[in-house]
Amino acid sequence: MNSRSLDGRTRVYGVVGHPVAHSLSPAMHNAAFSELEINAIYVAFPSTPEQVSRMIEGVRAMNVSGVNVTVPHKSAVLPFLDEVTPLAQKVGAVNTIRNDQGRLVGTNTDVGGFLRSLESLEVQVPQARIALLGAGGSARALLVGLADAGASRIWICNRTTERARQLIHEFQEQFPGTDLQVAELEALHAEPWDLLVNTTTVGMEHPESPVDLHAFQEVRYLADIIYKPAQTLLLQQAEQLRIPSINGLGMLLYQGAEAFTFWTGLKAPTGVMRDALLSRLQDSPPTRSR
Repeated sequence: MNSRSLDGRTRVYGVVGHPVAHSLSPAMHNAAFSELEINAIYVAFPSTPEQVSRMIEGVRAMNVSGVNVTVPHKSAVLPFLDEVTPLAQKVGAVNTIRNDQGRLVGTNTDVGGFLRSLESLEVQVPQARIALLGAGGSARALLVGLADAGASRIWICNRTTERARQLIHEFQEQFPGTDLQVAELEALHAEPWDLLVNTTTVGMEHPESPVDLHAFQEVRYLADIIYKPAQTLLLQQAEQLRIPSINGLGMLLYQGAEAFTFWTGLKAPTGVMRDALLSRLQDSPPTRSR
């Protein structure tokens, strides 16, 4: 959307976080607004952790139509919202907020974005055996989404075992039908996995891998939520071993598409949004965040 089409009726959307200077969301959402001829603009709103409450009040006061929320605010915004969807409550994190005439409603589209990205692999999540590498915010959202979708087993391997243990403890009662465990890497090696997911940043800035796939008994499918570089060392090894795999571009795209629909009620033009992401990625630094 070019600046000459902006006027007093232009709706404003954005992404809030710290930092957000390299966010790819403005390119993706502005391309969508332009494609559907929506009088709206999407910008980045840098905000520090100390500014969360004031940032939320700013969304209300300035009638910002909606925002995406990225690190480190996804959990911090919860107390300041008027309504939180059941899924976001389960995850304990919000990544999308809609302003309904001053009433702020929060949801989480990371979960749906990741599950939709798995469709290209044709992974059957119900009854699947899944190993997660990492225990941060992304692992938290994916654990909830995968367990909610019926995974039979989710084991978490993290450099700091206590963090993984806290995550398991928090969600064990919510998902009694899923075998949730903390596992050392050696334990993962000895088990067959339908899906291995890397939620860590290992491989993003340096040519290294969080695990050696040769050491595993069986990995049927692999997902790495890093999307730049497009092919991490882990994904290169998966290709060599002929393990079907995806990077994080699909998750980024589809969480954005879900957010777009949550705000506008319209079907997102995912093809246009994907093209905008790919174009922007050519010049952006390595990343796995919004």
